[in-house]
Amino acid sequence: MIVGQIQLTAFDYSAIVLYALVVVGLGGWFAREQRTSTDYILAGRSMGWVAVGISQLASLLSAISYLGNPGEAYAYDLGYLFFTICGFLSVPLVIHLFLNFFYTLEITSIYAYLERRFNFPTRLLASVIFVAARVAWMGTIITAVSVVMETLTGLDPSICIIVTTVVATGYTLVGGMKAIIWTDVIQFFLFTLGLAGAIGLILWNDGVSAVVSEVVAAEKLSMFDFSFDLTARMTVWTSISAGVIVGMANLTDQVSMQRYLSTRTLRDAQKAVWMKPILSIPVATLTMVLGLALFAHYQIHPELADFEQADKAFPHFILHEMTGGLAGVILAAIFAAAMSSIDSGTHTVSTVCVEDYYKRLINPHASDRACLNLARVLTVVWGVIIAVVALMLAGKQTILGTMYSVVAPFFGCAVGVFVLGTATRRATAWGAFLGALVGYGLVLWVRYGFVQVDGSWELFAWNLDSDVRAGGKSVSKFWLSFVSFGGTIASGYLLSLLWRRKSDSELGGLTIWTSPKGSPDNFDD
Repeated sequence: MIVGQIQLTAFDYSAIVLYALVVVGLGGWFAREQRTSTDYILAGRSMGWVAVGISQLASLLSAISYLGNPGEAYAYDLGYLFFTICGFLSVPLVIHLFLNFFYTLEITSIYAYLERRFNFPTRLLASVIFVAARVAWMGTIITAVSVVMETLTGLDPSICIIVTTVVATGYTLVGGMKAIIWTDVIQFFLFTLGLAGAIGLILWNDGVSAVVSEVVAAEKLSMFDFSFDLTARMTVWTSISAGVIVGMANLTDQVSMQRYLSTRTLRDAQKAVWMKPILSIPVATLTMVLGLALFAHYQIHPELADFEQADKAFPHFILHEMTGGLAGVILAAIFAAAMSSIDSGTHTVSTVCVEDYYKRLINPHASDRACLNLARVLTVVWGVIIAVVALMLAGKQTILGTMYSVVAPFFGCAVGVFVLGTATRRATAWGAFLGALVGYGLVLWVRYGFVQVDGSWELFAWNLDSDVRAGGKSVSKFWLSFVSFGGTIASGYLLSLLWRRKSDSELGGLTIWTSPKGSPDNFDD
């Protein structure tokens, strides 16, 4: 092993191996209950709200957030924490505008709603972008984790990629949604234990008063910037507007909604949604506190700060200062965070392929057994695809990160399309479809064409000299979700005026303004 890397003890290895055995064992245990596609995809709609709420949070706590969020507080302040908290202002909206509709209609893929409300092209557009974004997201995570694990342990990136993907795909394949939810619960507590252990180690070694003094002196507790500068990285206005949109996107994509739809009742699903802020705010606070503690630690011991980037602070701390078996817990937590993203990603992407493509386009009369078998096969296929993509791009994570940053803003467009569907009667199929394209095009323009140079805004920055453009300031990336959402809503509604809208009878049960008609069984899923 390379000098300077973690010297793992028997306890460390035991913690990692034990975790892998437990999650695989859970998958095998729940495999006994897989008799129908509903059992596999939605856990037979039998899950309790506490487990679902924890699982939903764990699926979003990726290894990137585990390692990168502390770097946010280390480099800046607590502004991102306020951004996260503001995201939960969206919870009542999510329940009222989305969850109540999706659960009552008894759908499996949330994109099926878009076909009923609008048309199939709108459903197809939203589902295809979801698949592309989710694959890019999973590839980003597993590639980043492989690089970190190579730095910490000397483990070859390809081994890390293969092991992580095989284990996560394995228990997802045999155990389905129920295995995903319960392994995510374990992963959540392991994730939290790792954070608390690292914070406790710093406070124990440096003392609470010394750490607090360094943090206060550096004004790291600042959370509110009331600037109206669009280029400012994080402001109160960014948090209140874009933060809410991001919160809605996190709670309403297929990964989250598929968990909520697995609960026993609508009331349980609503409780599970409320679990997100109850759990996420303390966990997000822990990640930020860890960043502040790391900052103070390396101010007190500057000779130990042998790294250049803030997001390398936590990996550097793990590498050089974790002792007493805690390293094994941290490494297991990193693997757990990666697996919680892979299991939910492969499972939901497979669900979308079965519900939105196979049953809709290829075999509308497919038997339940055929759908169940196909979902399992696709879980393996997507696991292989993710592993291959990660292996090809290992060491080139910036390329994959760029792809993800280009695709991910569409989530704001997707939320906009759903809002046009549930919150308005006037929105039409082609208005919503074209509105989503306009919203995404607006994001690309703001990201690459709208640049401030010498205090003036250039509307077509790509026409500028490369050196001049490089010296300009762009709109903060944290605004992009709001831009895509606002662009989709505004253009989608206005473009809808060009077409005749559906009558209230045709919209029965599909908007907050129209009463239900018929039964959920009439919904063509």
